[in-house]
Amino acid sequence: MEFDLLKAFCQLAKSGNYRLASEQLYITQSALTKKIQRLESNIEASLFSRGRNGAELTHAGKTLLADAQRLVDSMQAFEQLSGSVVNGTEGHLNIGFGVSTYHEAPKLIAAYKKQQPNVHITLNDTPSKQQTDELLTHELDISFNRIPSSSDLNSLTLFDDSLVIAIHKDLLKQVPNKDQLLSELPKWPYLKLTQHRGPGLDRQIQQYCLANHLDLSKAQEADDILTLLALVSANIGFTIVPSSAQQISNTEVEFIALQGEHATWPVGLIWNGQSENPLRDRFLEFVAKQSEI
Repeated sequence: MEFDLLKAFCQLAKSGNYRLASEQLYITQSALTKKIQRLESNIEASLFSRGRNGAELTHAGKTLLADAQRLVDSMQAFEQLSGSVVNGTEGHLNIGFGVSTYHEAPKLIAAYKKQQPNVHITLNDTPSKQQTDELLTHELDISFNRIPSSSDLNSLTLFDDSLVIAIHKDLLKQVPNKDQLLSELPKWPYLKLTQHRGPGLDRQIQQYCLANHLDLSKAQEADDILTLLALVSANIGFTIVPSSAQQISNTEVEFIALQGEHATWPVGLIWNGQSENPLRDRFLEFVAKQSEI
């Protein structure tokens, strides 16, 4: 059944007049007549009786009108939805993020939702390696994470994050001078994020320690940075985390920025440009403009 035939049927039933219906459909009366005749031929029944009062519905026409109108409304809704999807103004985005963007990712998404309320977004904190794998398999649309040094994925740098030492205030008091802090670290328990949870961060810390001849004594591991900071807050030891982690800590913990080679890395958006996704591209354009402000 052709959609334009049902549309012509519903419009003529509503108008009750061929001239009015044809004007509302932006076609000629002849074209409208042919559409109605074709529809009647398809269903093998007359839909209208032609009389002095114009086009009046037959028994078959009255019976079929409600379902025909539902189909027309449904198709029009589908056309509107498909147009919105193609234009990137409606649909669903699956987004991942990491500790470096705990603050930025939700803030940018909230701002975008104000502009595009019909875009539904799922945001999950997952390991960076998992996010990369899901980008490659198209399970994830966008990742807020550290920018890989080499990858088949596309990226947009938003800012640089850096390594900091997270240490309890009382433990820090044992250091006569903060400039001597690095040399004191090997004496204290090192609280470490498990490698599988943050392979990029783990590699960054290893590179920094190697470049600065720093040999840390691992005392305990945790699967997330919030747990590490809670252990530091209990004065169990110290940890090394991204500077952005300061936003989820408490007042008992102090953060000392590390300097030099391997202390910083770029953070931003990562996506798989090999797949076509207007919804994703519109979000990327929004974030790019926000970063320029």
